[in-house]
Amino acid sequence: MQSEQDPDEKVTQHADDDTNNAMQDIAHTCNGLQDTFENETIHVSREHKEPSTTSTQAASTGTQRATTEESRKSTDLPAKIGSYEIVAELGRGGMGVVYKARDLRLKRTVALKVILAGTHAADSERKRFQTEAESVARLKHQNIVQVYEVGESEGHPFLALEYCSGGSLADRLKGKRPSPREAAALVASLSDAMEHSHLAGVVHRDLKPANVLFDADGTPKIADFGLAKKLDEDEGHTRTGAIMGSLGYMSPEQASGQNANTNSQTDVYAMGAILYSLLAGHPPFQGSNAIETLNLVMDGEPIPIRRTNPTCPPDLETISLKCLNKLPSDRYPTSRDFHHDLTRYMKGEPIHARPSTTYEQLFSWCRRNPLPTTVAIASVLMLAILSASFAWIAHRNQSVIQTIEIRDMRVEELRGKILYLDEVLTNSCALATLTDDPKWAERYQQYEPELTASIDEAVALVPDAKSELDKVNDANGQLIELEANAFALVKEGRSTEAWSLISSDTYQLKKRDYEHGLQVFSRKLRDHSEETVRAARSEAFAFLITAIVFAVLVLIFFAIGLYSFFRMIRKSDPAFS
Repeated sequence: MQSEQDPDEKVTQHADDDTNNAMQDIAHTCNGLQDTFENETIHVSREHKEPSTTSTQAASTGTQRATTEESRKSTDLPAKIGSYEIVAELGRGGMGVVYKARDLRLKRTVALKVILAGTHAADSERKRFQTEAESVARLKHQNIVQVYEVGESEGHPFLALEYCSGGSLADRLKGKRPSPREAAALVASLSDAMEHSHLAGVVHRDLKPANVLFDADGTPKIADFGLAKKLDEDEGHTRTGAIMGSLGYMSPEQASGQNANTNSQTDVYAMGAILYSLLAGHPPFQGSNAIETLNLVMDGEPIPIRRTNPTCPPDLETISLKCLNKLPSDRYPTSRDFHHDLTRYMKGEPIHARPSTTYEQLFSWCRRNPLPTTVAIASVLMLAILSASFAWIAHRNQSVIQTIEIRDMRVEELRGKILYLDEVLTNSCALATLTDDPKWAERYQQYEPELTASIDEAVALVPDAKSELDKVNDANGQLIELEANAFALVKEGRSTEAWSLISSDTYQLKKRDYEHGLQVFSRKLRDHSEETVRAARSEAFAFLITAIVFAVLVLIFFAIGLYSFFRMIRKSDPAFS
């Protein structure tokens, strides 16, 4: 451990309602402090504290900061804690203070971490302090700060840790940006250390540049396991709904308070964010305040590194962005896989990660944003139903109109044929009576079945005009009967009587009834055709009104989806707005 320009400050807010209220409190507190967001550890909890404990906690971050500054000026350093001689104060946070100290027994410099509240420390603070001690004690790796001793002096629990004099990665980021290869090598060493930690059942949950320290020879070391989670134990002091981590580097599952879902892939995300910062010069997500940053972490997409740093190798950008996927299942499965891909990059070998395709990005966005996705799918379905309905109605109406036109043409053709055949039969009968020539009788017998068949076909084509055609058929039958009698008289040589029969008032009356029936049939046919076309047009108009209503609904849904989409774009890319 060593001194930091911006100490690792743990901010604790207690919300009576829900996490959103606590997030708003943080946003109010941190507004205007964007430079410290990425290095500031946040712990927002829904749980109520015991009354006796609450009085010992700072009421707000602003009061805590003021108290800290005042204590630095007015409080003298303790001369000794246990067997450690205090040399200087390295850093101070909401829960504890870190001193540079001299181990009087082993004659070495250490970083001594002490709980500020001492005997008044809350149970949760003591448990978290104990978790940190136990977590670091499990780990023996060259890139992890080692713990030397866990103890208590005059009611103040303390940790004696390896002292790193080379500064922090956060300090180095303020200077010259490392080359892509240097960044890859640094993060590869961190991923190797975290693989060792994960195999030991410890998840860090607060990886960030401020917690990466360097010893005297420049070896990077991971420090501050204060938010560590031991995978083999029940985390009783952390409740679901608590937001824990550092704003610029916490994973989406941490930002949404899903602590039960934090695992080794949570640290993979943070290491990807560190790699992103090394390459781009800033964390993946930076809002104007804390709550905006949290929303970006949960819903936004990081700006591609090469957009701000065109010299960044595409493979390294791909590796970093894979770590930053919203869903843990889309990240590297383990720190080892992450380490191996970084190693492949440094060796010039093909990496296993690949850029997300447009389809994968769209599918991932849909899974994270169910409401806009549902709206979009509903809009598409409504549009599809509307289009299919319109096509079906249009096709059906076209078929109806076409059928009516064909039927009317055929019926009109039959009407003309009936009139023609009627005239042929009438003339044949008249000529037979006048000339006594048998050919007219033969001609009559030839065309009479055609007339009957034409009338029957007309009845079949226009069932609604059946009553009118039945009258025509009846009149035709009576005419045929009279004309058959006339032909019988002609055969008997009684042509004069035959002529009198077809010239009689009875025959002429039946003839007029027959022609009148045909006229009524024609009008009925015309009225029926017009009514059918009118019904088809009314149906088409009704559908048009329905289509307009559906179209308006589709446009509304589409506008909502488009608004949500551009809102997500603005969140993920501040330069867009």
